[in-house]
Amino acid sequence: MKEEFLQSLFDLADLITRHSFIERFHFIQESGFSHSQMMSLFYLNRNQNVAINTLASHLGISNPAVSQMIEKLVRSGMVRRIDNPHDRRGKLLELTQEGKDLVSQAKIAHHLWIRALAETIQPEDIPAIEKSIQIILDKHALLQSAQEQTYVQGEN
Repeated sequence: MKEEFLQSLFDLADLITRHSFIERFHFIQESGFSHSQMMSLFYLNRNQNVAINTLASHLGISNPAVSQMIEKLVRSGMVRRIDNPHDRRGKLLELTQEGKDLVSQAKIAHHLWIRALAETIQPEDIPAIEKSIQIILDKHALLQSAQEQTYVQGEN
C-alpha cells in the first residue's frame, strides 16, 4: 500500500475527528448537558426501548450511575421511562420528542463545518469525491460485516 495514500486517509480521519470533537464539545457546552448525557441521548435515538443495564454497558459506567444520570434527563423532559413488557419490575428508556429534537439539533451543529467545506468544492470535483467516499463506505461496510461474523462465531 502506498504510504502517501495511507497518510491521506490518516489526515482525513484526523480532520474529521478533530472537527467533530470540537463541534460536539461546543454543542454540549451550550446545551447544559454532560458528555455522558449527550451520548445517552444519541444512543437512545439509535436504539428503541433500552434497558438501563444496556445503556450502562454501552457507556462503560455502572447501573447506579446511569440511573442517576437518566433521572436528570427524565426531569428535563428528554427521556421517559416506559414499562418493560417482558419484565413487570423493569423499565425501559425512550427519547421524548424534545430529546429527539435535541439530538437533531446536535447533528445539525455537528455538520456545520462539513457544509461549509462542501461549499468550497468546485462542482466539477464533486463526482470524483462522491465516488471515493462511496468506495470507502462500501469497504467499511464489508469490514463491519466481517467483524460481526467473527464476533458471532466467537460466541458459539
